[in-house]
Amino acid sequence: MSTRIRLDDLTSDQLDELYATNQRLNRRAQRLESELAAYRRAVTQWEISERGTYIPHSSLRAIGKASGVDILGSVRHLKHFQRAEQAEAAIARVRNLHHQDGDHCAICTTDFGRLNAPWPCDTIRALDQPAHNAGPSVAECAQADRNWDVQKAGE
Repeated sequence: MSTRIRLDDLTSDQLDELYATNQRLNRRAQRLESELAAYRRAVTQWEISERGTYIPHSSLRAIGKASGVDILGSVRHLKHFQRAEQAEAAIARVRNLHHQDGDHCAICTTDFGRLNAPWPCDTIRALDQPAHNAGPSVAECAQADRNWDVQKAGE
């Protein structure tokens, strides 16, 4: 066991060294607390259920930034998810255009500007139909796409 030097017996150089060590440790603790806070914020975006865990790309991006590692660069199916997100955004834009105006679709008109298509119009009915009339709907496919990376992570 080492013998401790009494405080009164410390030289000026030893005291300076202690202060420098204390400052270095305080800076390190502050940096680690900041990183931990970033990880905690990222994890709050996770959706955990009995089916599995959904981890949004924004959460992975935040964890990568906090750790200094490009996590998303190693996700094999990132392009697939980007395309799915773009498709969902396009579908949302179409749905925003085709909205109900009384008993008709506000966007589907005749050549003379009169409302022609009953609500829901063919476009909205097509979006709401299951794929190929025998599978999940567009919304169900979009949800499955969002969960795909988590379900396939065990490969």
